[in-house]
Amino acid sequence: MRTRLAVERLLMALLLPIAILWLAQRPGLLQLDAAIHDRMLLLASHTPAPDILIVAIDERSLSELGRWPWSRDTHARLLERLAADKPRAVLLDLFLTEPSVDTLDDERLAQAMEKLPVYLPLLHANPLAPVSGNWPGFLPPLGLFAERAKGIGHAELTPDIDGVARTLYLREGYAGHLQPYVGALIANHPPGPDNTTDATRAAPDRTWLRQDPLRLLFAGPRGSYRTVPYVSVLRGEVPGELLRDKLLLVGATAPGLGDQTLTPNARIRGVLPGVEVHANAIDNLLHGRNVYVLSPLAYAAWAIVPLWIALWLLVRMAHHALPIAFGLAAACLLTSVVAMFARHWWLPPAAPMLGLIILYMLWSWRRLESQFAYLRERAQALDALPAGAFEVLPARGAPLADPMARPKRALDRAIARVQRMQKLMDEAMHTMPVAMLICDEEGRIGSSNAAAVRLLGGGALPLRHDDAGALRGVSLPALIAPLAATPRAGATASPAVAASDGTHWTARLHGEYITAEARVFRLEAAAFGAAAPEDRGWVIVLPELTAEREAQRQRDEWRRFLSHDLRSPQITILSLLSMHDAAARPGAAPPPDDLLQAIRREAERTLTLAEGFMDYTEAESNDYRFAETHVGAVLLDARDQVWPYAQANGVRVEARLDESDETVIPADGSLLTRAIVNLLNNAIRHSQRGGCVSLRMDVVAGIDGQPGGAVRIIVSDEGSGMTAAQLQALLSTPRGQRLVMKKDNGATAAQTAVPAARGMGLGFSVVRAVLQQHGGRIEAESAPGVGTTFWLTLPLRREAP
Repeated sequence: MRTRLAVERLLMALLLPIAILWLAQRPGLLQLDAAIHDRMLLLASHTPAPDILIVAIDERSLSELGRWPWSRDTHARLLERLAADKPRAVLLDLFLTEPSVDTLDDERLAQAMEKLPVYLPLLHANPLAPVSGNWPGFLPPLGLFAERAKGIGHAELTPDIDGVARTLYLREGYAGHLQPYVGALIANHPPGPDNTTDATRAAPDRTWLRQDPLRLLFAGPRGSYRTVPYVSVLRGEVPGELLRDKLLLVGATAPGLGDQTLTPNARIRGVLPGVEVHANAIDNLLHGRNVYVLSPLAYAAWAIVPLWIALWLLVRMAHHALPIAFGLAAACLLTSVVAMFARHWWLPPAAPMLGLIILYMLWSWRRLESQFAYLRERAQALDALPAGAFEVLPARGAPLADPMARPKRALDRAIARVQRMQKLMDEAMHTMPVAMLICDEEGRIGSSNAAAVRLLGGGALPLRHDDAGALRGVSLPALIAPLAATPRAGATASPAVAASDGTHWTARLHGEYITAEARVFRLEAAAFGAAAPEDRGWVIVLPELTAEREAQRQRDEWRRFLSHDLRSPQITILSLLSMHDAAARPGAAPPPDDLLQAIRREAERTLTLAEGFMDYTEAESNDYRFAETHVGAVLLDARDQVWPYAQANGVRVEARLDESDETVIPADGSLLTRAIVNLLNNAIRHSQRGGCVSLRMDVVAGIDGQPGGAVRIIVSDEGSGMTAAQLQALLSTPRGQRLVMKKDNGATAAQTAVPAARGMGLGFSVVRAVLQQHGGRIEAESAPGVGTTFWLTLPLRREAP
């Protein structure tokens, strides 16, 4: 591949310049260059010289002096009139090659020419005319005029191949007999040496030669130079100051009379009279103006060097082919314009610009062809891969007769396979139950599945695959930074804290986290892709550990419960029995009655703890039997169950219920009664003898603004109450954690011979669990020495699980 590219570039560098140099000599590019040249000449027009004046044979002069040709006596009178004003020189742009009918007119004109410097033009002869005399190839003026003329020279205007006159040669004629341009004689611009070789002079065909080109810079359109009518000068109507020391050009300007030449500025106001062309030429000679052109070698360099520069740039900056090609083309055009305006150098821009365009097309074509070849090869290689485990074998198509259609079908099959595999992978990732993220090297999330959105975004399951992109672009380290990380063995800092020792963010974030919904997950990361950091990605898996950590917490709780709460009364019983055995020995005093009461109390305490354990186990289970339950009946049943315990402690329980209230909620009546009993027992335990515990209910708006309404159960007492810190600790206790409450004076709860209906060892945990299963919530208010009030809010309608 590299060798082929090198050969192609070498061929471009060698063959394209040759082709461009050949095309530069073809009419198309020549005409394009000529059009650009003419436009530049129009923009580079100069101010006409004030010492050049045209005496015009115009329409007014023809109408007043009669039809052309006029007699030579008229021209003699004009010269006599001009001689009085002493002009610097007069170009009589008339061909005086034939004698007049009246020889006296010729003699008078010859005599008038002796009075001032007059220059006469040569008439270009027919190519078949015999070569003889001093002016071979030209017809000179009559002898009496030639002898009295200040100078005689040719006045030929040589048009280009498109018929536009842009160049005038200062030396023209046969070899050895080159005639000077008459305007050069007037401008006192001596012609250069005759560089005709001897071989050319001896050539039998007598080649016509043109030397010393003068490429004209025009002052402007027709009428740019000051012009006076022939008849006005003849009649003395022109002031002498206007004619004195001027270069006077006498010639025809009337349409259809004399030579009319197509010039670059003729596109504005038609053709330019020959006398005005001579005025522009003499002006250029007087002021040294000329459009210089490049030599053949310099022109070849001008056309080729931009191509080589462009090719060199394309090799190094292949992706900027269009700016390089067209930028260099614009630079060539700008250089040509600047060279014309600043130095009057003509740099034809068509050849280098066309070469750059062709080079861009060739470069783009070859580059696209190489890309197509590579794509064909890779598509065939991809299509030839065996089918994967999740891929259905493609149906065999009919053989293609067109060889160009085979790579297309291979590419279509390859694209279809990739699309199927991508769709399969997207669907698999989206439906995967484990939270998964794809991150870049900096930790930005590129894609995520529904489980990740539920875990990190706290939202519901996305309904569409596009919704799983809700985390796209979010920084994973910043997202999990607010989450509380669980302590790890040997950890010295939070994994969300950025390290300054260069540790990768995946290593710093490895660990466990807890979301606001109390969901526990662990972060694990694995790299994929290339080894370079910019080409590497990371698969982040967030397996949820909520159930495992909850089970571990419950195991720890039961272990603490069994090891402390249940063992404590048993140990006390054994100690008391040991005391009983010692009292029963021979000679010992009989055991006191308090010892038996203590054994009974500890046995009842063990039973209370066992019942609390069973209540909590049942409250934590999902074995709830929901039915339409009358709330008033539940509250009265709870009051009846705690009545003996309240009587024993001297506390009054008031149930403020409306007997006509028929409020019904979906609930498990037995467990809901147990929860209320636990709250009542706790209120009685912390109330002073003679105190009152209130139980009431009312109907309020829905929980958290939900429709359907709710029933609120209020349990309040006038007991010792709690501090704000104790109340906050109680309400924020994790679900299922046992809370042991003490009275403010430090004494334990009152003990009596009448047992409570339900103890408070796990009582508040039972209340929390029952409310959670019913979709309710608990609130409390308390103050030391004032009492405590609990609000249990339950929805009137149960949402579907």
